[in-house]
Amino acid sequence: MSRKVSIRKRLLLSLIGLIGITWLGIFILVNQDATHELEEIYDASLAQNARILFGLLQQEIKEGEVELIRNIELNSNFQHDYELNIAFAANLGRLIIQSKDAPDFLTELPEGFSDYTFDGEKWRVFTLRDRETGLVIHTAQKLAAREELVAYLIKDTLSIIMLVLPLLGLFIWLGISRSLRPLKQLVDEAGAMDPHSLRLFNIDHAPAEISPLIRALNRLLQRLNHAIENERRFTADAAHELRTPLAGLKVQLQVALRATDEQQKTKAMNKALQGIDRTTHLVNQLLTLARADRESATTLTFQSVDLVGLSRGVITTLKEDARQHRIRLEMDSAQPEYPINGEPTMLQIMLRNLLENAIKYTPGPGAAGIRITRDADRIRLEVWDSGTGISSETLDLMFQRFRRGAQSGPNGSGLGLSIVKRIAEIHDAEIDVNHTDTSTGFRIGILFQPFR
Repeated sequence: MSRKVSIRKRLLLSLIGLIGITWLGIFILVNQDATHELEEIYDASLAQNARILFGLLQQEIKEGEVELIRNIELNSNFQHDYELNIAFAANLGRLIIQSKDAPDFLTELPEGFSDYTFDGEKWRVFTLRDRETGLVIHTAQKLAAREELVAYLIKDTLSIIMLVLPLLGLFIWLGISRSLRPLKQLVDEAGAMDPHSLRLFNIDHAPAEISPLIRALNRLLQRLNHAIENERRFTADAAHELRTPLAGLKVQLQVALRATDEQQKTKAMNKALQGIDRTTHLVNQLLTLARADRESATTLTFQSVDLVGLSRGVITTLKEDARQHRIRLEMDSAQPEYPINGEPTMLQIMLRNLLENAIKYTPGPGAAGIRITRDADRIRLEVWDSGTGISSETLDLMFQRFRRGAQSGPNGSGLGLSIVKRIAEIHDAEIDVNHTDTSTGFRIGILFQPFR
C-alpha cells in the first residue's frame, strides 16, 4: 500500500529546504568575502601602525636622541580588546622599542607581510626597513585573534539563521494552509453532495491554479448527470414499454394452457410468438439506445469509414426483409468512395434503423434506398422511400422516444429514429428531413464532415 504524501508537508519541506540551501550558499559566499575583507583591514592596520611608528622614530634617530631600550607595556584600561592583539618592535642594530607581548622578531624577516611562528603561535607580521638609517619596524598580530573574530561572526550569523528558519517555517505552513483552503472547501462541498442531485462546483472565487480542476470536475459532473438521467430514463422507458408486451404474452400463454381446441391453442401460441418477437426487438432497441446514450466522441474509437461500402453492406443484410415486403432496395453514389471520420458499428446501426423504417413505412410494391452526394463542404447520406410523406405535425414528434408512426405495426418500438438522432449527435452530423403531406415519398439526410 503506497504511503499518502501531504501536499502541505511536501511544499513546506521543499520551501524550507530550498531556502536553507540558498541561505547556506549565501552564508558561505558572504563568509568568504567577509573573511577576505577582514584580513585586508587587519593587514592595512598593521602597515599603517608600522608607518606611524617609523615616522615617529625616524626623526629621533637622525637627531641622535634614541638611546634607551624600552619595553613598553600598554595600559589595557584605555584600549580596546582587539587593539591589545597588535604588537610592535623597532630596532636599529639593537632593540629600541618593543611592546611587552611582542615576540622576538628576526631581522631576516622579508620586508612587507609575512607569517611568523613563535612559541607555537602564528603571527601576521608587517616589516618596514629604512635603507638610510637601518631602522627596522615590525608590527604583528596573532592569527588566533583574527580567527576568533571570524568565528564570532560565523556563530552570530548561524544563530540568526537557526532562529529565523523555524519562524519562517511556521509562516510558510500558515501561508500554505491558507492557500490550500479552497481545496478543503472543494472536498467538503463534494462530500456533501447527494448522489441523486450532483450540483456543479462554484468557480467564481476559486484561485487561478484550481479553476482548471474545478472546470474539469464540473464537466465530469455534467456527464455524470447526463449518464444518470439516461439511466433513469432507460429504466423508466424499459419498465413502461416491457410491461404491456409481457402482460399480453402472459395472457396468450394462459389462453393456450386453458384451450381445449387445437386451433384456438395454435392461434394463442402464434400470438405469443409475435409478442416474443416484438419484445425481443424492443429489448434490442433499448440496449442499442442505452449504449448510444452512454457513448460519446471521446469514448469511441473513430476511424476512416467509407459510407458507400458501409451502405452496400447494410442493404445486403436487409434485402430478404425488403423482398418479403415487396420493396426494391437501391444504392446511388456519385463517387465510388465517400470517407468520413466515424465509428463503423454505430454508423451501421444508424443506417439499418433508417432503412428498416423505410421498408416498414413503404407500402409494397415500392422502392427505398440510399443516395450519397457531396453537399458543399459536407457529405450527404440520404435514405429515401416511395411511401407516403409525413405531415409537419408528425415531423415535430418523429425523433421522440417511443413515438410510433401510424403504420409502424405491432413490432414497432418507437426508438429507431431516436437512435439515429443520438448517433448523428455523436458524429457531429446534422439531420435534414424532407417532409410532405402528399404521397411523393420521404427523405431523411445526414450531413457528415469528410475525413481529413
